[in-house]
Parts: sequence; C-alpha cells; structure tokens
Amino acid sequence: MTSRTLLRRTTVGIAMIAALATTPLTAQESETTAPSESQSQPSASQMISPDQLVASVGETEIIGSDVSEFIESLPPGMREQPPEMLISMAVQQIVLRELLLQEAEAQNLGEDPEVESIVAQSDDMTRDDAMVQVYLTREIEDSVTDEAVQQTYDQIAEQTEEDLPPLEDVRLQIEQQLQQQTVEGLRQDLAANVEIVFYGPDGEPMVAGSD
Repeated sequence: MTSRTLLRRTTVGIAMIAALATTPLTAQESETTAPSESQSQPSASQMISPDQLVASVGETEIIGSDVSEFIESLPPGMREQPPEMLISMAVQQIVLRELLLQEAEAQNLGEDPEVESIVAQSDDMTRDDAMVQVYLTREIEDSVTDEAVQQTYDQIAEQTEEDLPPLEDVRLQIEQQLQQQTVEGLRQDLAANVEIVFYGPDGEPMVAGSD
C-alpha cells in the first residue's frame, strides 16, 4: 500500500467536518478507539500511537499521526469532545477527504485551471487540498441551487401545520441541509467503489458489529 501525507493543511477538512456535524458515526468507526468505561479517559493523542494503522482507503493508508494532526488542527471548542469521539470523527473525515481526493485525481483536477490558480495564489493551500476544494465546491454548487432550496422549503411546508418563516429567513439553514446531504451522498457513492478497511489497536482489520 502507499502512504502519503494527508493533512499538511486542513482548511478543507475542517469545512467538511462542519458540513457533516450531524452525520452519525458508524458502529465500526466508534469501536476503533472506544476505551473501556472503567478506564479514565486519556487525551486523544495518548489513545493512538503515531505509527498505528487506523484505516486504508484503496491503496492509501491512514495512520495515527494523521489522526492526531487532524485533531490538533481543529478549533479549541471542537477539541473539547471526549477523546474517543474526536478520534472517530477524525478518522471518518480523513477517510472522506481521501475519497474526495481520489475522485478529484481520477478527474485529473490536478491540471484544472482553477486548481492551478488556487495553488498559485495561496501560500497555505496544497495542490491536494485545492483539488478537493474545487471538486467538492462544484458538486455542492450543482446540488444546492435556488430550485433545490425552493423545493425543500415547499416540502417542509407541506409536512408541517405551522406557519413557516419566509424562505429568505431560513435559506441558510436549508442550504446547509442540502450541503450535508450532498457530501453524505458523495461519501456513500465514492465508498461503494473503493475498499475501505478500519483497523483495531492490534493492527488487525475490524469487522462491523464485532466485540
């Protein structure tokens, strides 16, 4: 398998965390790092060793140092969550980012003029991050349209007997909902075509629902 630095800059990763904040973690991902209830809770960095294999997405390996670096990049408020939740969230988001990156590479976005422009104008944005940003932004723009917002608003209105605020007053919330749906749909579609494996602390592949 290949291994690459996944998180030199995490602007895109943090944005995706915000988009997926309400997405429930799978049992498999939660089991990856959950400590015994009888143990005192160590910090997230103490719960995972730098060289520990955490997951693989196709030929790309995700190791403990990737997870720790991702967590350290988060705003302080987000880092206040329990360590096992932080690690599970980080693993989920790194896997998602890798899926998006692999699709961006498959679409040859590394040579896209918009990606070239972002990299040239930014000291902080790597080409990988620029590719992910451009790919994800385009997918969201295609899905979160005025028509989609109006349709969602109308559906909500049909399903409730209460008077809704004017559309413009709730447009932002609806757009955020559609963004979440778009990113989650991408995750499911892309994951269906790539082998994703999660590993336990012993380095062995985990099976969903195993003890």
